[in-house]
Amino acid sequence: MKRFYTAGLLLCVSIGLTGCWDRTEINDMAFVIGSCVDKEGGLYRSTLQIALPGNLGGSGSQGGGGGTAGNKKYYLESKTGITLHRSNFEVQAGNSRKLSFAHSRTLLIGEEFAKGGIGPMLDQFARIPQNRLSTLVAITSGPAYKIINASAPMEQFPSEMIRELMVKFAKKPVTLKYLANDMLTEGVDVSLPYISLQEAVPKDLGDKNDKKNIQITGLALFKNDELVGVLKGPEVKMVTLGLKQATTSDVVVPSPTGTGHITILFTENLVTFKPFIQGDDITMHMNILAKGAVIENNSDYDLGNEQHMKKLERQASKEMIGQIRSGLRQIQEHYRSDVFGFGRTIRQNNPRAWDRFKNRWYELYPNVKVVINTNLHVENIGAVSKPFGRKDKELEQ
Repeated sequence: MKRFYTAGLLLCVSIGLTGCWDRTEINDMAFVIGSCVDKEGGLYRSTLQIALPGNLGGSGSQGGGGGTAGNKKYYLESKTGITLHRSNFEVQAGNSRKLSFAHSRTLLIGEEFAKGGIGPMLDQFARIPQNRLSTLVAITSGPAYKIINASAPMEQFPSEMIRELMVKFAKKPVTLKYLANDMLTEGVDVSLPYISLQEAVPKDLGDKNDKKNIQITGLALFKNDELVGVLKGPEVKMVTLGLKQATTSDVVVPSPTGTGHITILFTENLVTFKPFIQGDDITMHMNILAKGAVIENNSDYDLGNEQHMKKLERQASKEMIGQIRSGLRQIQEHYRSDVFGFGRTIRQNNPRAWDRFKNRWYELYPNVKVVINTNLHVENIGAVSKPFGRKDKELEQ
């Protein structure tokens, strides 16, 4: 009898395990591979980049499941709504397949949208489990939907090219998860890659098409959750190094003596901060350790001399410090954005001092004195010590 009871119990349990009553066939799914959000008046615009599986076999393939045609491997759907969810709902209403966001790996935020604050939009991405919190986030110059539809000849999708650019730009690219974490952390503001379209070739090459390429051209600076400015120019690389995010960074150094320039690529770097506090006077020490190699020497400076190398390292330190100071001046005094996390460093090292500062931090922050200490070492000068193609009598000895 006991065996009959056991068999009956197993049979009842197995009934609930059979069948796929809630399945969704893959042919009924539309895979979103990238998305972007913009603000138009009082409405949110959501633009989704959706893969065309039938066209992924090659650039010359045509047709495929669902009636797709041509050689484009994706198409865009863009709709507006009073909320982001509503705009996505409008996109779904015009799509015969069910939208799936599980494969989306990039999120672009339009510049105008970011100026109004990005905090409220995070709820839409965190509340639905299907959305990936590992999605990489960037700010765009102008409307984001124009960037996501740009030409990307090296990748199948523009969104994938953008992702690869962000991975190469930073050691730890900012994901939705880290974005939300930094926005909720006291004493630090968010910085994100700033993406724009740049001319791929000069116009005088005779190409009738105005070719533009996607490129990271700056660093978007936030105060709380609002975009307050964009840092551009040569300072971006050194500021990124100061943010502990630089994968590699190069600096062009004027020849210590003579004429010309020497380019050094730093492939290893370590940055630490240490605060010194006296009353309301705050001094932040930024300590930079970096190792690199000479990758170009178009000067008349001979690198095969130990004293010459020491002069070169001092000159490189001077150039690095100058660029970081230039970027800091804009970030601290003009934008007042604590992207370096000076407040967080104080909170971690001296909680009592932070309790005194936190309610008036943005008043104190522009007056924080920053001392930059560098320890740079050029380990490799390449295959030749002297400038290649130059006679000895032309060199600075």
